[in-house]
Amino acid sequence: MQINSKLKGKKCLLDTSALIALLKKESGYEVIENVIASSAISSVNLSELVAVLTRSGVSEQDIDEIISDLVPEIVPFCEAISIKTGKLAKLTQNYGLSLGDRACIALGITLGLPIYTADKVWAELKLENTDIRLIR
Repeated sequence: MQINSKLKGKKCLLDTSALIALLKKESGYEVIENVIASSAISSVNLSELVAVLTRSGVSEQDIDEIISDLVPEIVPFCEAISIKTGKLAKLTQNYGLSLGDRACIALGITLGLPIYTADKVWAELKLENTDIRLIR
């Protein structure tokens, strides 16, 4: 898959909740500070992050600066990950996961990378080939 070559040297993925925790200095943000340099996020999670910042009243210019300063690698939402994300809907329907959550998990499964999240419900997921790490 094409996305693998783009992610050489990346050691983990970040869920939107992990980035929000870092930005707001919420519980567990130190974990993300320690891994962010070698992390990546899905473009779907980037969209979620921008939506949260926009709803919080952050200016467009500040959002652009946050993204360029904070996010080291953005992985496009390609066809293969889109299909895997859709297939996760049934397995995760009882947990209230968003499209971004499922996109992040699908990417993590595909790349075999650990995923950092602040969403505690992820610990209840019974998904094969996932390495989910709660930051709090």
